[in-house]
Amino acid sequence: MKTTHRFYALAFAAFTFAFTSCTDDNDPEVLGSGEVKMGMGVKLRTSNNPGARIANTGLDITSGFLQVKKIELETEGVDEAGREFEKEFEFKFREIKKINFDELNSNADFFIAIPAGNYEEIEVEIDLIDNKNQPSIQLDGTYTYQDGRTVPFRLEVFGDDDDDMDFEVELEAEDDDDLFFLNGVNNPLALLQIDAKSWFRTISTSALETAELTDGVLLINRNKNRTIYRSVEDRIKASSDIELKMR
Repeated sequence: MKTTHRFYALAFAAFTFAFTSCTDDNDPEVLGSGEVKMGMGVKLRTSNNPGARIANTGLDITSGFLQVKKIELETEGVDEAGREFEKEFEFKFREIKKINFDELNSNADFFIAIPAGNYEEIEVEIDLIDNKNQPSIQLDGTYTYQDGRTVPFRLEVFGDDDDDMDFEVELEAEDDDDLFFLNGVNNPLALLQIDAKSWFRTISTSALETAELTDGVLLINRNKNRTIYRSVEDRIKASSDIELKMR
């Protein structure tokens, strides 16, 4: 699985990145050490029409979470002496990091501290994991049938520490031959925007209309509504490798 996407050219549109100045509100956890604190946060991607349903379905996704085991970082660049470098870092959270997200949350959930410098590339791998009988990825919302009935909706992705469920993000300069400078003055915020619409793009309305309910919930996981689950799982795996061009 190696599907890379250019900035804002997302064939599967699972995640994008936005960069702004970030602060230490709510005192999120800091991993590593260095002058640059790169904030990372997760939210649902805001629709052009807030609350709009997915095309051809009555599915409305409003919240969810990821569970993160560790962050792996690979960097390439040039130091102050003009020497090229390649460095690898691995950061483990004190406990499994559960990141709750919705359309409104644009704050940093944690920070990665790295040395200031001229970077050619920063590759971040986010390792997901199931924890405490909860899945690696969960989405919640509602499904409205064509006859007007509405039921709760839930997607549960139990990854069993599957590497194909990890998300890889490559940060590069807009021109492949350029470097980008990071320092401790303007710390960037890398915001992962989950566009769940793309995950369900191949699911037909008829499939959701006839899906089995579990205690009144339209539950989709590896044991319930498995045909839908396998299609959604394939979409997630196909879109978990992202390339961002720094402007």
